[in-house]
Amino acid sequence: MPSVPTQIPDIIPTLEPDIPADRFPVLHLWLWLLIGAAVLLAAALIGFLLWRAARRRAQVPALSPLAQALQALDALEQELPNLRAGALQLSLLLRSYLAGEAQDPSLYETQEEFSQRMDSLENVPESCRYATRELLEELASYKYAGEQLNDSMRMKALIDRSRQLLQELDSAAAQEKGGAA
Repeated sequence: MPSVPTQIPDIIPTLEPDIPADRFPVLHLWLWLLIGAAVLLAAALIGFLLWRAARRRAQVPALSPLAQALQALDALEQELPNLRAGALQLSLLLRSYLAGEAQDPSLYETQEEFSQRMDSLENVPESCRYATRELLEELASYKYAGEQLNDSMRMKALIDRSRQLLQELDSAAAQEKGGAA
């Protein structure tokens, strides 16, 4: 069977007639303005919330090292652990305070290293050095003791002495700064 030659124009499909423009959805100007206003309002709300959070964070004053140490002492007094555990916590608290305020490395030393170091407590106000050394040595005797005594009266006395020492350290340091300025 002979093949019938096809004409190229016959194989090209025909297009549909033009669709009228009124069938396409049209976003009116008021709709674009409404979308823009919603975006601006959302951005303004997020900006306001961020500004308010930053302002609130800035208004909360950071606690001084003394206030932090006194809070820790109050918590320890409420807990009132046995003498060995309490002495360990008190020693850590005092040494942390000294490391921050007097730049004394006692926090990172054993009691033996602290006792043997010639310049230990050299940055502590002179009026408080003896009391600080004495309290730290007494705490060491309790924290390295083998038994775990539940002597709440002695623990309260150690907490009170620590509180008093911290307040004396803070006031002596303030006096030294005031005298040096």
